[in-house]
Amino acid sequence: MHIDYDHIDSERTPLGTLSLHEYCAETGESGYEIRIDGEFLMASHGAAGEMFMARLAYERLPRPRTGLSVLVGGLGAGHTLRAALDLPGVTRVVVAEIGAKVVEWNRRYFAEVNGYAVDDARVELEVGELGALLPRWPKLFDMLLLDVDNGPGWLAAPGNAGLYQPVGVWACQAALRAGGVLAIWSPAPNPAFRDTLGRVFAQVEEIGVAETVGGDCALADVVYLGR
Repeated sequence: MHIDYDHIDSERTPLGTLSLHEYCAETGESGYEIRIDGEFLMASHGAAGEMFMARLAYERLPRPRTGLSVLVGGLGAGHTLRAALDLPGVTRVVVAEIGAKVVEWNRRYFAEVNGYAVDDARVELEVGELGALLPRWPKLFDMLLLDVDNGPGWLAAPGNAGLYQPVGVWACQAALRAGGVLAIWSPAPNPAFRDTLGRVFAQVEEIGVAETVGGDCALADVVYLGR
């Protein structure tokens, strides 16, 4: 299938150059995608795994599920943020995003697909590297939803590697309240990363999202959960 791309904007960040592109397929499907140093990160389409990640984490929280505080790692096209905002009981969502322009792109290009998520009154936007920001939030969140880069083992920006190593997972655990849940999106199973999670969290799950939600994707997304 032929797809045409037009470059719209770009931004240099400590992890690489983010760029925004408009795409139009011969089938008529169109939208926008974000890349880093030319490697695909996120687009208007294909967000079932990222959105379902929020529901999986939510279902594992202890009751009552009220006054919930959520950290979303990576704004991207705003799909994970939208899913977090739609959960009952969520009163605060902090978004950590490395690119300031990604916030602008969400308002201008992705608002229709994410329901104007960044302008929700419950949202707080923090521009910076997630690993550097995490120590500011000890025991603050009920859920951490990480969709940073292309997941553990498939990094487009090598500077994100630390998030998926023991030091990064421990930093995530330290930002969770008692009973909190860490959820991390991955494009495929990663046994080494599951072992890393198991060294930090008492309970670890690996869930194939396409199978869970009835999708017919050839490559099912995976969500890792630690609690």
